[in-house]
Amino acid sequence: MNSSITKLLGTLELLYYGNSFVWETETQGELNLWKLMSNFVNPTDIELVFEHWQNIETWGTPTNQALNDYEYAPPRSQRKNNHWNEEIENQRKEYYQELQKLVETNLNNIQAYNLRDYRDDEHCFEWEHPDFSVSIIIAQTKDNRWFCLAPTVPNQVNYFWNRKTNLQNPVIQAPNAEIEAILTKLTPIENYGYYYGGYRETYQYYIVSTMGDSREEVFTTALQAANMVTVEELINYNSSDCHNNPELQQFIKQNLQSNTRYSIGFWDIGYTYEVGQTPEDDWIGIMSEYEFEYNP
Repeated sequence: MNSSITKLLGTLELLYYGNSFVWETETQGELNLWKLMSNFVNPTDIELVFEHWQNIETWGTPTNQALNDYEYAPPRSQRKNNHWNEEIENQRKEYYQELQKLVETNLNNIQAYNLRDYRDDEHCFEWEHPDFSVSIIIAQTKDNRWFCLAPTVPNQVNYFWNRKTNLQNPVIQAPNAEIEAILTKLTPIENYGYYYGGYRETYQYYIVSTMGDSREEVFTTALQAANMVTVEELINYNSSDCHNNPELQQFIKQNLQSNTRYSIGFWDIGYTYEVGQTPEDDWIGIMSEYEFEYNP
């Protein structure tokens, strides 16, 4: 670590007693969301991705409640306004099968990933949370553009960032008309998040798709469209930025450039990185963890 970062980091840690963040560009490369989330991203099989997407529809909830110690939402069979039946499930299963076939026959360099929050001695949470994850697919077109498919995410910790995202209108960018047509047929369905205890949280579940010139670009745009991620340039700080610490805000504004907040939500668990670029093109800042307490 060069002396410039060491000095800036030392001052930052005097102003903030939480988790500091350091990114050395020379050894780690350019900072982007793909690299920032590397600890969350795990390779998987394309068959498991499509299976996971369909399971979420069948469950009607973000996770399989049968594997949890408590029930946080009623299953589809117990819902009063249950616009779901075996015929609808089978029809959508056919759509997913067709989509998988189109991806496998029309795209190259197909990469399947499961995104899961990490929990260890350093990154742990006070409350028990359902085992939530997100499955995505990234691939290249025949003309070497990039394509990403990702499901929408219920973001229970979104209020920490004062953001409100409308998930009523799917984002569909596709490499050809066939893939676009099948994605259009996979219309949004209503799923429950935390519903009991007066929460009554529902969200529109569907698959978003984005196109771009790099894997990093489509990864970022897809997760933003899916309500899992926000990437915001911090120009005029408000009371919620930097934990309402005016001295820390002033230090960042005076010493760092391109100040940015990356917010990542795994349903009821969230991470934010408020970072800025040093004169030597490295990045420093703070990392925060958030969790939602389900109290039915």
